[in-house]
Amino acid sequence: YVVILDPYVDGCTAFGQKSMVIGEASFFLHPGERLESGIQDVYVLSEEQALLLRAKEFFKENGVERHPGDMWMKYGPSDYVPPVEVEVVAHRRAIPLDENEGIYVRDIKTGKVRSVIGQTYMLEPNEELWK
Repeated sequence: YVVILDPYVDGCTAFGQKSMVIGEASFFLHPGERLESGIQDVYVLSEEQALLLRAKEFFKENGVERHPGDMWMKYGPSDYVPPVEVEVVAHRRAIPLDENEGIYVRDIKTGKVRSVIGQTYMLEPNEELWK
């Protein structure tokens, strides 16, 4: 997929707007258009993977309103192409822990640190590994 900055819409350039082209396509850029980050790959997530996402601007996704700064996770297994209003913050994997292994997890909102021992654990959107 590609994200086109300042797309040409209805005979004029839409400055500050973005549009997305998904899949195989052959096209020329109009004068003033440019690609945001070149050709990008679709995110393919397995069962133990997830993407940490942040909304850059207000939009609705599957009936859920997302406001700028909102963070959420997209869990696998699935293929994911982020809309132009979303940025991918991190690519996360589940952390497998044996019965005598553990990690410290910090909640970013409250600052509370807790330990997780002996289970496979996927960090939540508001959590980070604490060292």
